[in-house]
Amino acid sequence: MLMVSPKNALAKHKVVSIREIVKHPLLFPKTGHTRRLLDKLFRPHSAELQVRMELPSIGMIKKFVGADAGVSFISESFAKDQVKAGEVKLLNVEGVDLWRELGLVYRRDRSLPRAAQALIALIREHKQLAEYTAAN
Repeated sequence: MLMVSPKNALAKHKVVSIREIVKHPLLFPKTGHTRRLLDKLFRPHSAELQVRMELPSIGMIKKFVGADAGVSFISESFAKDQVKAGEVKLLNVEGVDLWRELGLVYRRDRSLPRAAQALIALIREHKQLAEYTAAN
């Protein structure tokens, strides 16, 4: 989602377009998966793009967005405390479906604690439900 300061002009919207976003200074992560996604997403708008800062951590990005130094993208779950505190607002981006695929790695030749077994079962159940919902 797009993360903005409550003071930012975009904060009054619930959904924004990429064309509206490129008019604002952007705060990007220096490296990583999210950076690669954002570079690809904004490639068609590179002439208009204003990357104000490249920051090394999500924590720093949240602080700078809260201070209205620019806007950025973040997973909703990573900003829930800042949203609850009124420090930032999260907006949907029109026509953009950003997501991250996660994996689960564990050794099958070792016994796992019951909590880990329960977590794996929950993840598998959720995956099956999501696949069923998508198919219907």
